[in-house]
Amino acid sequence: MNYVVDIAIILAGFVILYLILKRKIEKSINPRALIDEIRVEVDRIIVELNNTTERNISLIEDRMNQLSGLLEKADKKILLLNREIEKYEVSKNYSNILQKAKKSDVSDKKETEETDIKEKVLKFHREGFSPAVIANHTGLPVGEVELIISLTER
Repeated sequence: MNYVVDIAIILAGFVILYLILKRKIEKSINPRALIDEIRVEVDRIIVELNNTTERNISLIEDRMNQLSGLLEKADKKILLLNREIEKYEVSKNYSNILQKAKKSDVSDKKETEETDIKEKVLKFHREGFSPAVIANHTGLPVGEVELIISLTER
């Protein structure tokens, strides 16, 4: 009889174990439970993606602000450079004008000196001096003095 009780206890244990395992298997295979687990996992992934997206947007905005600052600095430097270029061009033009004025003064002086020398040569010639004496007095070569006299007489 002892054996019958032992077998009954063992059978009862197997039945209880069977029922527990059956319930767990039904619970894990239950479509509602699977859908609920999937929803929970999808919600967790969405929250994680939102956090990552917000962080990335924040980083992009920071970079855009830095870039805007750099662009403003570059624009200011470009404006300064353009002003300096304009100043340089104005001073260069002014320098060119001064050089032209100096050249024109020099050429005017040369023309005035040449006219004065020609006048001296012709004055001495009218007074009767020879080309050699006129050349000594004016510092011109004798051939040039003779050329001036011959061109004026024509």
